[in-house]
Amino acid sequence: MRMSGPANPRLTLLRDKIERDMLDPLRNHGWQCGITAEVEPGEYILVSAERGGVAKSCAVLYSSATDHVVYRRLAGEADAIFIQGEPYQLQSFAREFADQVLQLEHFQVILIDWNRETSSGKLAPGAVGVEVVEDTECLPARQLLSETPIDAIWLRLRQFQSVRLAQKLVAERATRGGITLGKDAIENKAQGLAFALRNATDYFQSSQTRPVSQRILSLYYGAMAFAFAEMIARPDGSPTLAEIEERTKQGHGLYAVDGKTGDFGDILVGTIRSGFFGQWLATMGVGIDAAPAAKPKSNTDAMKLAGETVISLEALFARIPELSDLFLDIFEGPAWWLEPGYDQDANGGMHSAGVRPMITRTYATLTDTSKRLGMEDVASFPGPISELQPLPSSARARRFRAAIDHDPGQIWWNALPLHHSPLGPTGLIKPIFGTVGAYRAICFVLLYALSIIVRYRPSVWRRVQEGDLDHVRVLIEAFLEVVERVLPEQFLAIVTGEQISAKQPGSWR
Repeated sequence: MRMSGPANPRLTLLRDKIERDMLDPLRNHGWQCGITAEVEPGEYILVSAERGGVAKSCAVLYSSATDHVVYRRLAGEADAIFIQGEPYQLQSFAREFADQVLQLEHFQVILIDWNRETSSGKLAPGAVGVEVVEDTECLPARQLLSETPIDAIWLRLRQFQSVRLAQKLVAERATRGGITLGKDAIENKAQGLAFALRNATDYFQSSQTRPVSQRILSLYYGAMAFAFAEMIARPDGSPTLAEIEERTKQGHGLYAVDGKTGDFGDILVGTIRSGFFGQWLATMGVGIDAAPAAKPKSNTDAMKLAGETVISLEALFARIPELSDLFLDIFEGPAWWLEPGYDQDANGGMHSAGVRPMITRTYATLTDTSKRLGMEDVASFPGPISELQPLPSSARARRFRAAIDHDPGQIWWNALPLHHSPLGPTGLIKPIFGTVGAYRAICFVLLYALSIIVRYRPSVWRRVQEGDLDHVRVLIEAFLEVVERVLPEQFLAIVTGEQISAKQPGSWR
């Protein structure tokens, strides 16, 4: 029997198909299996498999149009004969062996029979216990079902206001992260975590009964308390709450100045390297190296800085997908987020279960509901995006096609830094300050800017409340509603290091 060399492209294609459609299912059911021969005359491959002391063999032909001599030989050697693809004049070629020949896509039927033959009782061969596999790349998941999901979220957050339960969380996260923490370190972290979450709860829940100006301040300081909790909950994060509090003495790390026109949306917000905000970002692994060391003294100085160190209030609101309709009614600029979708036309049959493990590039649609972004704008968004091109668009949105590179077998959207929200569409958001893409950080900066206006710019704030800027009040109130619903869920996920899904019973979303 002559083995084929690597030059035969038909056997190469057949080998790949056998690996995917036969060997992978066999291995999944506990069979020891492999290719034993690749035969040039007749273009077929032999496969052997063993489970529970039972040995099986089969042959897979590239085409049914194979000499009858080959069929006769295989009928005496193999337990089963397969062809890949549709049979062509099988009765003419296989003759008396035609009834023994199956299509490779029907291999599951034979596998079930082989499994029955090798099993006795209720246990599969070799099943001696429970196999526990640690998936270090997949976060633990926690699903919360409640008629009011936000109440279930706050219940879990209050759970970790107990120092004892916070200790269990800190210890578990350290173990999961492969980090050793002593008893004193766990106790210090747990106490700081519990206290920070208590503060965050007080601020958020008190905001619900207060006027808009006080809601802004409460939610800003509540978001800061949540950020404290995030920093101390990380196994490699701050060891004590006192250390984080010391950093805030250097300032919050942000500043706000008027823009060119003095309009509400033109107010500029910037960051500096010192202070709390930069330290928080550092725990996320995000740098803001382009930021200045000190606050600019005037709006003229601020506007001279590099574009990625300052951002306008309008551009901050443009990054909140949940506010899209209100934003477009109030501002003239683009919404700096895109809604991704699967491009069925561009991907063809690549979505099938048999092909997906081989794919490392998937085509997606990126939809701009504001209809105000161009190709260069879309190209500035983050992620492994290439091959951008415009698609025919409707009057309601602009659509673009993009190639998304990802790992083999990975779902394409997991390769993108997407924001998922219970109050709006899934969005790919353009980062602020060049590198800051975390939704909770964007909301924090926007809350900071609004708190500055409330505290130090009464001339602007009164115009928002009852003057010529009253059209932005509804936008601010809608933003506060988003913060109250979305940020607690996001911070719960970050603090616990888990995937959180909070929804109503029976809800598909």
